[in-house]
Amino acid sequence: MDAVRVLCGLFYVPHVIGKITGFAGTVAFFAKAGFQPPAFFVLLAMVMEAACAIGLILGIGTKYLGVVSAGLMAVAAYAIVATRGLGWFWAGGGIEYLAFWGVMSLAVAADAWQREPGLFGFFARPAHA
Repeated sequence: MDAVRVLCGLFYVPHVIGKITGFAGTVAFFAKAGFQPPAFFVLLAMVMEAACAIGLILGIGTKYLGVVSAGLMAVAAYAIVATRGLGWFWAGGGIEYLAFWGVMSLAVAADAWQREPGLFGFFARPAHA
């Protein structure tokens, strides 16, 4: 599962770089998808994606960032559907890749929660002897 976690994090690197290098185009896409103000949401996406990349690659906050990553993929899928319509096949502009990435992010989070239950160190089940 560690390899899947690292891959889920590494996949964010080109997304963040693409948003930086193509900022104006990304802002236009976010505006078309209905995110207002679009520049704010692009910056928010960049910060969230960079946090997911770093955390998932290094295994820091995995049980939380896996859930955040899945949420980011849900929002990205919404943006694709809002701008291009509902399609599945990734090469045709669909959400297949985003759905897979989101499900794998949830699997990474579930695995991390299984290994370390509880919320921020609290509410964990007592260990059985």
